[in-house]
Amino acid sequence: MMLHKNKLGELYGKVGVGNQTMLGIMGNNRDISVGEIFMIYSQRDGHERVFFFRVLGLENYLRQVDDISRVAGTLMVEGDSYLSGIERNMLLSVDGRMLGYAEEKRGGWKFMSPRRLPDHLADVYRPIPGTSDVPVREMLSSQTDGEVYVGDLQVGEATLDVPVMIPSKFLPMHVGIFGSTGAGKSNLMMVLIKSIIDSNVDVLRGQKDKQPISAFCIDPHDEFAKGVDKYGIQSIIETMDQNTRSDVIGDFYYITTHKKATPREVKRYAKEIRVRWDEIRPRDVYSIFEFTPQMASFIDAQFNLNKEKWIAEILDLKEDPDGTPKGTLHAVQRRLRFLERSPIFVKDGSSILSDIFTAMETGRILVVNTSLMRDTEQFLLTTVVTRTLSDLRRALKSSGNLSDFERQGQMRLPAPFFASIKTKAKAFYGKGGSGDSASVRDPRDLPVILVTVEEAPSILNPELMRGRSVFKDISRQGRKFNMGLLVVSQQVSVLDNVILSQMNTEVNLRLGNEREIRSCIENASVNISGFENEFRVMSRGEALLTASYREMPLPVRIPLFDTVFEQEKGRYKGKKSRKSEKHVL
Repeated sequence: MMLHKNKLGELYGKVGVGNQTMLGIMGNNRDISVGEIFMIYSQRDGHERVFFFRVLGLENYLRQVDDISRVAGTLMVEGDSYLSGIERNMLLSVDGRMLGYAEEKRGGWKFMSPRRLPDHLADVYRPIPGTSDVPVREMLSSQTDGEVYVGDLQVGEATLDVPVMIPSKFLPMHVGIFGSTGAGKSNLMMVLIKSIIDSNVDVLRGQKDKQPISAFCIDPHDEFAKGVDKYGIQSIIETMDQNTRSDVIGDFYYITTHKKATPREVKRYAKEIRVRWDEIRPRDVYSIFEFTPQMASFIDAQFNLNKEKWIAEILDLKEDPDGTPKGTLHAVQRRLRFLERSPIFVKDGSSILSDIFTAMETGRILVVNTSLMRDTEQFLLTTVVTRTLSDLRRALKSSGNLSDFERQGQMRLPAPFFASIKTKAKAFYGKGGSGDSASVRDPRDLPVILVTVEEAPSILNPELMRGRSVFKDISRQGRKFNMGLLVVSQQVSVLDNVILSQMNTEVNLRLGNEREIRSCIENASVNISGFENEFRVMSRGEALLTASYREMPLPVRIPLFDTVFEQEKGRYKGKKSRKSEKHVL
C-alpha cells in the first residue's frame, strides 16, 4: 500500500518529543485552535501508519531564542523593522493527546489504541475539508460507523464530511446526553429522532440488515413535533408517502395530555395520554418517591391484599389499619394524592399503555409532550412505561413457548393490562405461530427499545436508586432484553454511580461548571483526562462522544435539525414499503 500523503491535508510540522500518550509537535506559525485533530504519517520498519493526534495546548515558540520577553521588549523599542530578522524563527509548539493509529490490514483500515509511537521527526498533516474527508472516513470507519447519526467529525472549528454514528446494537447499553442549558440538547434529540426514523425507513426498504429501533422520547418543552425554528418531526411525517408513513409511524406518533390544544396538523397523528391506576405497580412509585421501610411495608401489604385496586383502596382508607404505625397511612396518601388530581392517571376508562406497547414492539417513534405535566406525572409515566415493557420482555426471556409466556405475563403484569395485549403479544413474540406450543423469540431479535429519562437527577439520584428502582434494574440488565435508557441531564455529578457505571455511550456537550467537567471526564467510557480546556471552549452544538466499544473519543458538531432535514427530505418518498404491524426481520 502506498498512501497518497497529500490526501491527508496540508503539511503542518514535525513530531518532537513525547510518548504513546502525549506528544509535542513543532509546527508552522498558523492559526491553530484547541481541539484540532492532526494526522501523523509514519513508516517505521516498513509499517505504514497514520497516527491521530488531538491538540490540547498551544504555546508560541521562537527558535534560537531563550527569552521571548526580551525580544518583545526590543520590538517595542526598535519597531516592526526588527521583525524581519526573526519572523522565520516563529513557530508554534503544540501539545496534545495521541488518540491512536490506523494501519491497513487485509485490504482494509484498522484503528488501534496508541500502543506505538510514530517515527522520529515524522510529518504532521492538518486535515482540510474537501481533501481529507475520504481517507479519514476510511481510516476511522470502525470508530464512526453505525445506524444512529449524531453529527460530523469536528477538527478544531471546522468539520469533515465524516458522519459520526452510534451502532443500534449498543443502544441497550445506555446513552447519556449531558449539557448545560443552551448547549443544544433539544436540537440533538431531534437529530437523533430523525436518524432513528431514517434507519427504520432503510430497514423497511430492505437497505439494511439491521433491527428496527423504537424510542419513547420525552419532550419537556413541546419542541420536537413542530420544531424550534422552521421544521420539526411533523415535517418528516408530512414529507413521507402514504405507505412509508403507515409502515414507519403507524396511525400516531405524538402523545399529549390535552389533544384539543394540539396544532391541527399534528392532531391527526396524536393521542391523549391516559394510564389507569390499576396499571401502576408499587415499584413504580418507589422509583420516583422516597418511602420509609414502614411505608413500603404498608404499600406492599395493601397490594398483596387488593392487587390492582391497591391505589384506590389506600386513598379511600380513613385511618391506619391494625398493626400499622400511626401516621403511615397519611404519609403514603400525601404521596399518592396527586393521582386524584392528575388528568393523565385515571381511576377508570381507556388507557394508552397498550398502544405504547404496540408501538414499541413494531419499531416506532413516540414523541411525548410533557410540557403540561407536573414533574411527578412525567416521572411516573416514564417509570410505568419502562417497567411494563421490561416486565413483558422479562416474561418472554423466562419462557420456552407461548404457554410459558402467558403464565409469566400473568404473574408479572397487571391483569387488566395483560388481558388487553395478550393476543397481540403472542403474535409478536411467537416464532412460527401464535399457538401455545410455539417457541418464543429471543428479546435480542426484537426491535431495540430506547426510553428517554429527562431531568434525570430527580429520579436517578443515589437516594432513590438505593431502593427498588426500575431504572437500576434496567441499567444493569437492559441489554438482555434489548432495552436501553437515554439519560438527558444538565448534571453528571448528582447521578447515581450504578447508572453512570452502566452507561456505555456519552454525548458530552458544553457543561456548566468545573465540578461537572470533572465528573464528565471521570465518567467517560474512554480516557479523556487532559480535555478540560476543550470543555471550557465548546460552543453550542459541539460535543465529545465517548463510548466503551471504541478506542477514540470523537469530537462532534451536531448540525441544526433544519439543515439536515432540508438536505435529506427527499429520502422519505420513493420505493413502496410493506404495510404491516408485524416485526420486521
